[in-house]
Amino acid sequence: AALTLASVAVAPASAAPRGLKTGISYVDSNEAAAMAHVRETGATFAQVPLRWAVVAPSIEPKSWTPEDPADPNYEWSFTDAWVTHAVEAGLTPVLQIRSAPPWADGCSQDSKYDATCDLDPAALAAFTRAAVRRYSGSFQGLPRVKFWQGLNEPNLSLFYQPQFDGGKPVSPTSYRILLNGFYAAVKSVLPSDQVIAAGLGPIAVPGSTIGPMKFTRQLLCMGGGKKPKPTRGSCEGGVHFDIFDIHPYTSGSPTHKGGPNDVEMGDLEKLQNLLHAADRTGRIKNASKQLTPLWITEFSYDSKPPDPGGLAMGIESQWIAEALHQAWLAGVPNFFWYSLFDAEPQPSRRFSETLQSGLYFWAPNVGDQQPKPVISAYRFPFLAIRRGDGLEYWGKTPTNRGGRVVLQEQTSRGWKRLAGAGANSVGIVKGFVRTSYGADKKGAVRAVYAKQMSPGFPMRRAGDFPQPPFG
Repeated sequence: AALTLASVAVAPASAAPRGLKTGISYVDSNEAAAMAHVRETGATFAQVPLRWAVVAPSIEPKSWTPEDPADPNYEWSFTDAWVTHAVEAGLTPVLQIRSAPPWADGCSQDSKYDATCDLDPAALAAFTRAAVRRYSGSFQGLPRVKFWQGLNEPNLSLFYQPQFDGGKPVSPTSYRILLNGFYAAVKSVLPSDQVIAAGLGPIAVPGSTIGPMKFTRQLLCMGGGKKPKPTRGSCEGGVHFDIFDIHPYTSGSPTHKGGPNDVEMGDLEKLQNLLHAADRTGRIKNASKQLTPLWITEFSYDSKPPDPGGLAMGIESQWIAEALHQAWLAGVPNFFWYSLFDAEPQPSRRFSETLQSGLYFWAPNVGDQQPKPVISAYRFPFLAIRRGDGLEYWGKTPTNRGGRVVLQEQTSRGWKRLAGAGANSVGIVKGFVRTSYGADKKGAVRAVYAKQMSPGFPMRRAGDFPQPPFG
């Protein structure tokens, strides 16, 4: 059945209210001005790759201590500044370890991106221990990093190789070994730190990509289709992580569904079903007594402008609110937008090959970057849909806190009060208001909270039409 605004994920009646915090992924600047921009989006998390191949030497030294964060062969300066400025800005940092140096790979990758290729689990574990020690909160005055992610999109050949051997998928098995070793490395330094499994790409592409549903089933040794259950065998004692991650880029609106093995934004429920079954049957191993959370650390659409193939700003504002609502409905607690600012224009490359999904327009100096109009939809998402004799509404306050919310309707003379509402303790405001406003399919409704205003929502969805996320 289709999810409505009032739908909620299955949870005990006594469970605390479900909130939705936001983040920005791939904040590739370590300047304080960039972290100030992240705060302006309303995000509380910031994520960046910790590129192993940049920090470590390109040729492995004959004599060194790779587990020692103070080893002179390491170069941490970019990440030191990044973590420091993120924490000073009041953000929670997330580091994604990726991009192995050549000596840690067992084969030569054929991707123009920084794919790993037959990565050495012991080498990854050693570097991970060094990184967690450096950002433990007790090393040379550097802040603590609590959230660690092991690699990126291991179901895509662009970032992880090999995917297949003789036509059979091998990446789920090899990544399970790497992930278990990564988890053990993090927990050996700080058991309370949290391990995020690598985010999965959203769609299956024959010969190069394993669909995320198929990959997850094989990673977790689960079968059973719509009623998941463990396959035979021990699955190497289970798969160790604290948080699962999906990148549900969508080729249409946020309600769009992909193929059987895909996970686009409209498919989150089936992935949650699989993860919950793996939790219940002990395939997922961690110290939590709760269900393992599903995060979204990448999602976006290119905007128009600057990408002529991107989404017009008005529709993108609607789709941002709808995407955040879809995530909340599916029980996702943390949602990251990819990314903070657009890529620098490159005349030699098509727009579809570059990132134009930032919440800020590109400028050479970070401090000069200007916010796009859609930033307000990410900071204060709100939607109201006409149903029956009234309006069903949902939103999230910019501060993730409770309080009085006023709904306003748009008139020819401006905005006027429609109804009062209240956000709960985690900032979610939802409900139904009986009104004839919008019955003629005209106008818009917005929310006002602590003198901040959401974008107006036209009381109907923009519809689902083909739209490549990267323009």
